[in-house]
Amino acid sequence: MSTWHGFLDDLRPVDAAPLDSPYVGARAVRDTDLPSLDPGAAPVRVVLTGGAAQLAGPVALGERRGLTIGALDTALRDPGDLAGNARRVVAAYWDAGLADDALLHVRLPSDWSPSAGRALDLLAEVEAVVVALAVADQADGPWVTEVLDRELRVSLVGGDAERAVVLAERHGRSSVVSWLTDDPVTAVTHLEGRP
Repeated sequence: MSTWHGFLDDLRPVDAAPLDSPYVGARAVRDTDLPSLDPGAAPVRVVLTGGAAQLAGPVALGERRGLTIGALDTALRDPGDLAGNARRVVAAYWDAGLADDALLHVRLPSDWSPSAGRALDLLAEVEAVVVALAVADQADGPWVTEVLDRELRVSLVGGDAERAVVLAERHGRSSVVSWLTDDPVTAVTHLEGRP
């Protein structure tokens, strides 16, 4: 099996045909697009457009529509109280009733700093949590050490394929579980050219 098996989470519009590649993991959709998504066997990563309180709603909608929710993707949106925000996200995760193997990708604010370690400590209490870092400006900063020191896994968001692959290689695929991209076709081409 390739190192890059299931690495790409495909965030193209919901009407795009599924991309048949071993490099593609989950189909990713925004919560606002759930009503338009055709039910299927493949698990979806739901990118939430609101706060922590929205976790239960998209999960319930997905279940009613026959979708398998493999992951939720939410953001800490209160830079003044990241620990409190993380606590609300964790509580909402438990209340949402997700499957045991479903992941929770938590995005940190772009101006987050290592001083917000309490939020990471709270997130580290949940085995399903993955810290989602932006390829362009977060995934190579000093705070990556803070995340990995707490044995949290990382997912990458946005940016280009070359940069995402370099970061995943640097930190290891056991730590970097996926990369969310809206251009998986280019990414697949990039990965196919790798040894």
